Amino acid sequence: MSPLTHATACALLAVPALAAVVVGWRLLRAALAQRPLRPEELARAAAWVFVVGGLVWLERFLTGTTLLGFDRPWTGLAAAHFGAAGFGALTVTAGCCRVVADPRALRVLRTVLVLHPVAYLIIAAGISGAPFADQLGATLYELLFVAQLGAALLGRPERIDPSPRRLLLLALGVPVLTLIPALAWAWGSPFLDLAGMVRAHGVVNAVGHVGLGLVALAWGRPPLQPGDGA
Repeated sequence: MSPLTHATACALLAVPALAAVVVGWRLLRAALAQRPLRPEELARAAAWVFVVGGLVWLERFLTGTTLLGFDRPWTGLAAAHFGAAGFGALTVTAGCCRVVADPRALRVLRTVLVLHPVAYLIIAAGISGAPFADQLGATLYELLFVAQLGAALLGRPERIDPSPRRLLLLALGVPVLTLIPALAWAWGSPFLDLAGMVRAHGVVNAVGHVGLGLVALAWGRPPLQPGDGA
């Protein structure tokens, strides 16, 4: 793929960047107007920051330039990671908070919401060369996805209809499995090369976890948690 000029890339990405800012701002205003404040609704708004960040990395990928010392293909992988592990995973977890009826499960999922960006930053530190950050970040992500699946399964997920519920639970099981090659990579025993990781970890997560998860939530349209569920 031939690099684009900065002007062309910025022109292509200006509209989606502006749209992400507008959507995030509208969601934030709606979340702040609710009483009580619900962490999952704030997280739905905050997730759009990752979209803007991903577009910054995508611009560098399209123009063939570096950012923070990273060049192709890492700029493209970073853009995809912002979209899937940042925006997508956080939005799916926020949606799961609407689904469960058990207060304990809701507390677990809200804790997962807080830890999502922490795990993301640890992984970023590991990519930048911080010692042991890769191992810590990958392990934390696996624990988060296991906790999320368990909370959704056992937390009386009755606030969404059965068909989209089954699709959502399938989507929540995907990252538990696709984190296995990432764990092996982080701990220095990879059984896939970079291209294999993109397919088995990146693409499957993007489609199977984020894609199916968002479809299930849009299909089921679970309502806001009641005020006494905070």
